[in-house]
Amino acid sequence: MRVAIYIRTIQSAQGTERVSANIATGLADRGHHVDFLVEDSAGWLVEQLDAHPNIQVINLCAARGPVLLARGFQVWILLKNILSTPLALIGIGDACTARLVRLMGHNNPPVLALYRYLRDSRPVSVMSFLNQSNLVLLLVAPFIRQHTRFIVNVRNHIATSAKYGKSRWMRNVPRLMKRFFPRADLVVAPSQGVIEDVAAITGIAPETYRVVYNPVYRPEITRLSRESLSHPWLATPEVPVILAAGKLKPQKDFETLLRAFARVHAQRAVRLIILGRGPLQRTLLELAQQLGVQDDFQLPGHVKNPYAFFRRAAVFVLSSAWEGLPNVLIEALACGCPVVSTDCPSGPREILDAGRVGRLVAVADPGALAVAISETLDSPPPAEVMIERAKAFSFDRAIAGYEAILGG
Repeated sequence: MRVAIYIRTIQSAQGTERVSANIATGLADRGHHVDFLVEDSAGWLVEQLDAHPNIQVINLCAARGPVLLARGFQVWILLKNILSTPLALIGIGDACTARLVRLMGHNNPPVLALYRYLRDSRPVSVMSFLNQSNLVLLLVAPFIRQHTRFIVNVRNHIATSAKYGKSRWMRNVPRLMKRFFPRADLVVAPSQGVIEDVAAITGIAPETYRVVYNPVYRPEITRLSRESLSHPWLATPEVPVILAAGKLKPQKDFETLLRAFARVHAQRAVRLIILGRGPLQRTLLELAQQLGVQDDFQLPGHVKNPYAFFRRAAVFVLSSAWEGLPNVLIEALACGCPVVSTDCPSGPREILDAGRVGRLVAVADPGALAVAISETLDSPPPAEVMIERAKAFSFDRAIAGYEAILGG
């Protein structure tokens, strides 16, 4: 079958971007033709996808056509969507309209190129990822006459994201979902927690929802985890290393992790490494200085092979305030690394089987997190239990789930 996956960019090759590429590769390996639609075709992961014989990467922005025609189509789509607002949603519609005008005027999504692709290529299904792509797809959906199924993939706990989001866009996402998600044929999410959140926001029928866990576990993780590692703290780990990974942003709440680490550090010799980059790098380094743990704390940025770090760490910690289904927690389990996680909405409780394979603690509680880290250092669960749990999130199982959904 011919299917399409739509995401703005996969340049970072992390998180949802990597998941979308894995799904495309998995479907293509099963003989399906995958059109991978992006607005930015930069990055090594795009090149890797484009080299697959069954994947065609299409840059919608490069195919948008004459500027005046593209702009005119945007205005037409915008007006049609504004005029179609049901009277029952008029209060919501005002806020939505402001967001739509800003989206069309400032972000300039390639709606004409997307419309032309769907009209001409006629994929069996098209699935979008992340909030803006989901909205753009659903803005175009009513104007496609052939039988293409429109599927939106929600990757995060939206109510919590909107509550703590600093941008007006993020705070308005629930309103936009309530208005436009009824146009989708299916809503897919990586965890039951995200589905329950979407259902509470939109109120659309339960039969519209599907949960498909992320394609994370695969045998090559074991091979990669055994590769040599030159980092001096982990090459010969005489002092236990606590590990975390993720973008250095408020959602990950690494400040709480640092405060918990300082408490553990005061009781025993221990070190902390956080993999990743982001806007809070300086804040975290300054906090480490204030807490007096700067000599045993590192931010090495992105690393080519994080699995080698996971395998050698004494414990992996996820300190997030909210998630969708954190892949990094599954990857740590797959490497046999003991884990501790906040019981945030949503995903960790499902991954850790309600705490059976890793300790769960309250969000933003450094004291409880410190206790859980110390207990895990003293009494880690058996590696085989963690690895077996990671297999529930296998690549093959996820691809089979998406194959069934996209095929109808």
